[in-house]
Amino acid sequence: MEISNLIQSKNTISARKKNILIELVNAWIKKEEKNAIGIAILFIMVGTMIASISAALAIQGEIAYFPLIFTCLSAMGANVMAISQQPFKIITWTFIINILGNLLLIIYQLKAYV
Repeated sequence: MEISNLIQSKNTISARKKNILIELVNAWIKKEEKNAIGIAILFIMVGTMIASISAALAIQGEIAYFPLIFTCLSAMGANVMAISQQPFKIITWTFIINILGNLLLIIYQLKAYV
């Protein structure tokens, strides 16, 4: 009897920790919302530049269809989000996906050719 009285269990459910990087980006988005037009124009220029490098690498030599399709869809999709005046949060996240995806494809394609 005494043993069962000594054993105590505490069931605690801890809140799931959120991703710090996502919180930082969302905080930056809220802070820079008043400059949304200028930042969206910058996103269009930088995203298109990186996508054009990725597309050029995709058609060098043999055509690599997957990198070319991803590059075109992500770049044009991000540009459409900015041009159609979606909320700044959506514009920012589409350009983050566009830029990171195309940078990874550039690294992959450069390693494939070297």
